Amino acid sequence: MHVNVRMDYTPLLTKLKEKQISGYKLVEYGIPHKTLYNIRQGKIITVETLAKFAYILDCNISDLVRFEYNITK
Repeated sequence: MHVNVRMDYTPLLTKLKEKQISGYKLVEYGIPHKTLYNIRQGKIITVETLAKFAYILDCNISDLVRFEYNITK
């Protein structure tokens, strides 16, 4: 059995837009532009980075990402 996981960062991107937090502001928090690019591409980022976003946005990690699973045998 093989489990493929896809990350959906739509909630994170929505919260950033709602709070009008730009990529430039994220750099001030120590989050590089490349990370935002990776998020937009749906690539995996670290839990530490998600924790930083949760701190910045004053929410829980679970509010920022949805996991989509595809299980193959």
